Amino acid sequence: MKVRLAAMVLAAAAAAGGHAPAASAPNVWKKYIVESASTGKIERFWVGHPASIGPAGAGAAAPAPGAAAEAGRRHPVIYFLPGLLDSDDTWQGAIEPHLSKYDVIAVCPAVGGAAWYMNSPAQPWMRWGDFLTEDLRAFVESRYPAAREKGRRGIAGISAGAQAFYHALARPDLYGSVSVISGACDLRGYAGAVGLDLWIGPRSPESLPLYAERSCVAAAGRLAGPLPFDLFLDCGDKDGALPQMEALRKALDSKGAKYRWFVGQGVHDWSYWKGRADAHLAWHAEQFARNAREGRFTEAAPAKGAELKVITALPDISLSPQARERLRAAWTSAAGLRPEVITGLPKDGGPLAAADPRYKEVKLAAALDVHGHKPALSVCRLTVRVGTPVPREGALALRLSLRNGRGMELMAIPAALTVPAGQEDRRVDLKMRLAVEIKEPDPLRGGIVAAIQAFDAGGAAGEPIVAKARPGSVEAERWPVAPRMHAEWVLSLAGERALPVAAIYDARLEAEP
Repeated sequence: MKVRLAAMVLAAAAAAGGHAPAASAPNVWKKYIVESASTGKIERFWVGHPASIGPAGAGAAAPAPGAAAEAGRRHPVIYFLPGLLDSDDTWQGAIEPHLSKYDVIAVCPAVGGAAWYMNSPAQPWMRWGDFLTEDLRAFVESRYPAAREKGRRGIAGISAGAQAFYHALARPDLYGSVSVISGACDLRGYAGAVGLDLWIGPRSPESLPLYAERSCVAAAGRLAGPLPFDLFLDCGDKDGALPQMEALRKALDSKGAKYRWFVGQGVHDWSYWKGRADAHLAWHAEQFARNAREGRFTEAAPAKGAELKVITALPDISLSPQARERLRAAWTSAAGLRPEVITGLPKDGGPLAAADPRYKEVKLAAALDVHGHKPALSVCRLTVRVGTPVPREGALALRLSLRNGRGMELMAIPAALTVPAGQEDRRVDLKMRLAVEIKEPDPLRGGIVAAIQAFDAGGAAGEPIVAKARPGSVEAERWPVAPRMHAEWVLSLAGERALPVAAIYDARLEAEP
């Protein structure tokens, strides 16, 4: 398998003992933001359950009406691992329409910075596997009436969340039921890509054993004896992950393992996975009921994870004084400027006409000199030559989108650039600086700040316009997937001061030393 598989992986509850709430009962969801000592950063996750299940433990919310009868009763739990490109609410949204039918507590963590749900051998501060199997489990079991027996604890994962299978094998005392949908089952095919270069290492003969050690397919090949849990494998017939799922199946078959196999009609996306959410809830429900009926998997692992500190909001970050000083420095013909390639400008200029839908906007794009995981400050200047037949002052609307190397938006900055009054059919240069700052100690823990500084015709600078990817945010977690910054500027005629007609004749991007 080659790194081309990375494109596929990035596309990217149960009733126990027959007790199920009424299908019309509402669900209760709570989103948590916590500081984790195991991952060394901020994590987000949802916990949800039917309203008939009341929370328990210190710090819990008041029980829902009618929940008094549930006092002292514990309920099955399922942990849902999403794919690398998903957010903390992706699984939550897929489960929500079906959750009220099942007596279950659902736990939906975020992707954790493309850490692939593992303890990193390359970055010792990242122990996401410990966060999942110990800390998060202890948190849920102390704040909710969550069952602690293996036979009443399940785990499900889609795409990169196939690591659910890996954890269930590594910790045979924890999960009685495991389901995998469209699993990225062989990390060897992604060696050195999609975040794994940071967490395991660049592809090399030395790193490949580390990838194999954490691969579901390889782990299945090392299986000695029967699977220590019930397993459900599910994939779409046109899903790029199907060959990996079949490889996992082949490895299991070679060991005589028993499992359920299903191939439906679909591809590697949430249109298929949402359609399969209820089937997986129902399957886990069957296993919980069977385990209770037959007395299977009754052992209970102690909840001894590190404390998760609950916080109310993501921490704020700001531009450093150095970044502000460089943004607002006088616009001079400084030495050492390095021209950057900028695309999107038509050969004969970009016409803009507010009344013509064909000429609503001009898009410019460029790769920035911002990459990697270390703290850094990068500053560049963009000069756009604008022409207009209108003698009055006006404005050009600008929207800057900053994206990672896979085109995922990290932040956006809206601005208005003033076109000064002057002669008819004049041309003027609009000038702005862009600063992108990766904060200490790295983008995941420190965040990313970007700012535009516009200059007027006289060279005066106002206040910079700032955007942020804060630590713990979806945007900050997207950076490790493809840590290289790309910029897209969209210029248009919009707003109260917009000119009725203009044209973009030239654009120049230069990196400052």
